[in-house]
Amino acid sequence: MGRPTGIPRPRHAAALLLVTLVSAGAFAAPANASPRPLTTGVSYVYGSEPLEFEHVRATGATMALGLLRWWAVAPKAQPASWNPEDPADPHYEWKDIDLWVEHAVEAGLTPVLQVRGAPTWAQGCPETEHDAPCKPDPAALEAFAKAAARRYSGSFGGLPRVRYWQGLNEPNLSLFFQPQFEGSTPVSPLLYRALINAFYAGIKSVDPSNLVLAAGLGPIAVPKFTIGPMRFARILLCMQGGRPPKPAPGDCEGGVHFDIFDIHPYTTGGPTHEGGPNDVELGDLEKLQTLLAAADRAGRIKGAFKRTPLWITELSWDSNPPDPGGLPMGILTQWTSEALYRAWKAGVENFFWFSLVDFEPEPNRPFGETLQSGLYFWAPTLAAEQPKENLRAFRFPLVAIHRRGGLFVWGRTPTGTGGRVRVQVLKGGRWRGRRTLRADAAGIFTATLPTQYGRDRRGFARATYGGESSLAFPMRRVGDFIQPPFG
Repeated sequence: MGRPTGIPRPRHAAALLLVTLVSAGAFAAPANASPRPLTTGVSYVYGSEPLEFEHVRATGATMALGLLRWWAVAPKAQPASWNPEDPADPHYEWKDIDLWVEHAVEAGLTPVLQVRGAPTWAQGCPETEHDAPCKPDPAALEAFAKAAARRYSGSFGGLPRVRYWQGLNEPNLSLFFQPQFEGSTPVSPLLYRALINAFYAGIKSVDPSNLVLAAGLGPIAVPKFTIGPMRFARILLCMQGGRPPKPAPGDCEGGVHFDIFDIHPYTTGGPTHEGGPNDVELGDLEKLQTLLAAADRAGRIKGAFKRTPLWITELSWDSNPPDPGGLPMGILTQWTSEALYRAWKAGVENFFWFSLVDFEPEPNRPFGETLQSGLYFWAPTLAAEQPKENLRAFRFPLVAIHRRGGLFVWGRTPTGTGGRVRVQVLKGGRWRGRRTLRADAAGIFTATLPTQYGRDRRGFARATYGGESSLAFPMRRVGDFIQPPFG
């Protein structure tokens, strides 16, 4: 499909009466010596049809995260004789993953593969769910990591290279990892430390320039079931609380090996919403960054970077429609743009939306138990899937907030590239004003425009770039309120 187009109508007639920005002309944002990027991606892309990846590209994303389910690729029972480190071993079944990687790369996307779950024979507990492994064997995970990295090394069977690898999913949630506690003692961070170290060793042994993501952490502590991400991270990294955090005694078993930290900061409110002391919702990102910086200084993280990057590989809200409990589209578009801004402001480098398409409706289940947070509405066929309005906010985010000194503007170009961006406001039913900002090499533009526009919380602003317009951002922003992310 082509790029999303169209100009939104103002929701209030009063918006038509407001003044425009100060006289037309160029207003360049201060140049940054080193532009701070915000790359976007989509997770998860469950299918492997070329059209699905075309839909990803239409969102402006350049990355796609896919599932490499260890238990689905590996044999159901451990063979008496096989080589689990050999990607050509006949006991492996890679066909579906091969197609996914090939079509993602053909579409011009950078693939990220998340190794999830474990086969029964590699787990330490009987009758465990495949996607919620219980005490997985680190040595078995390392062998599989070697096989996967060799297969997608760029020099095996004509298959493309995968550089980004993630070891498991949400190990602080009982839904995806067991056990969380033994009695009242948290054990999942200790178990995961051994797993991520083994996974890192396997991936890096194939190509040291591969990059390893620690598993994304779920956002909220649930007593007796889920360990809050701040507490989990402190235990994982052998850090103590306090301001600033300090290393716990000992050498943390030689440190924790990963290159990138990942968080899934789903909120029970808006983009500024904060959780409890051990939670990390979208408004809590800075306290997580403080912990990571302290762990870096203490040498607890053994990765490729002096300052460990923070990624978000899952964040979204259900939309209404189709979920009656989801966010109305007018609020969702605003919150989508602002979520990207808040993440960038907190130093997040990569931001992935969950997910590409709404899950298929299930008539016998309430909407609250299904996921309707896609950037496309579900349809019986790929060709019939239609983009949601907030796809435009994800593709070309714009935030415009009146502050002391003028109208603060932040945005990212839909191509993530530099150039001239024009910011306009609505007056008399027409978009007016030609304030020109210059997006940096990463496509980020930001400035405070000296104007009274928006002071009375009336009106709309938009940006244009390369013939494409952002959605209108309202001067009357919707503030924080309680809203479950999945309706």
